Amino acid sequence: MNQRSFESRCLALLLALLLSEPGWTATPTVVPQLPDPGSVGITKEQQVQLGRQAMAEVYQQMPVLPDSSPQTQYVRQLGKRLADVIPQEYSWPFEFHVIPQKDINAFALPGGPMFVNVGAIVAADNEAELAGVMAHEMSHVYMQHSAKQAGKAQWTSLLGALGGLFGGGAAGSLARLGIQLGAGTLMMKYSRGDEAQADAVGAIILYKAGYNPRALADFFEKLEQQGGGGGPQFLSDHPNPGNRQAAIEKEVNNWPPKNYVSNSQAFVRAKEDASTVKTYTGEQIAEGSKQGLWARQNRQSGAIPP
Repeated sequence: MNQRSFESRCLALLLALLLSEPGWTATPTVVPQLPDPGSVGITKEQQVQLGRQAMAEVYQQMPVLPDSSPQTQYVRQLGKRLADVIPQEYSWPFEFHVIPQKDINAFALPGGPMFVNVGAIVAADNEAELAGVMAHEMSHVYMQHSAKQAGKAQWTSLLGALGGLFGGGAAGSLARLGIQLGAGTLMMKYSRGDEAQADAVGAIILYKAGYNPRALADFFEKLEQQGGGGGPQFLSDHPNPGNRQAAIEKEVNNWPPKNYVSNSQAFVRAKEDASTVKTYTGEQIAEGSKQGLWARQNRQSGAIPP
């Protein structure tokens, strides 16, 4: 065997060994799937009914734009795009509304009602960021986080109250679900574990809807960096589960690449329209609630759904 032949065979053997090592093989891509949300001690229909009762309280204590407003129409279209990627057996009757509040906030109630502040629309740099906030909130509903907070004994009390349409005790019943209305805002009580799970599930919803899931982390990071203003209100009932960007990056690293949608003309128009809407601070909303202003205004504008 000549020297050149021997070297060629050694090189071929070395390449074969290197390629056989797992570290040198290409990392397989995995199409993400939404997880099984599990079960709770209350039916889906009962959660929907509780959510609608909570929504009635929102219309009593906060201003809400009519469903015919351009902002609400846009948010509904975006919400439908996100909801359509959820398998039917796990989906909820999501509905989307807009609150003319300056602060950056959004919340979703048990059963699917969601409210997005005008401030969140204005603060988002692109449609993907706004979609990220909404997907995160939808994930709390999808995973039934509010329902999982209540113990068995609490459900007996809640369902009894539900039978009497809360009997005037809506605030106490909602508090058992970790929902507090007051001081011009609605607060949802979530754990760090809930937040991490909502980030992970929200990233999957974003990806399946065609948006870059990293936009979700980008928006939260922007709020944290702002410090003052609207950031703390949103983050106060969404405790930071840790480094969101690193966690989401780890989740999406092996997902098949896509041509993501970042922005749209509809978002640009909605953001321009939102900047012209008369908005209120949390303090102004709290004061108006004491005077019954929003209940009257929402009735007169036709904002209250039938």
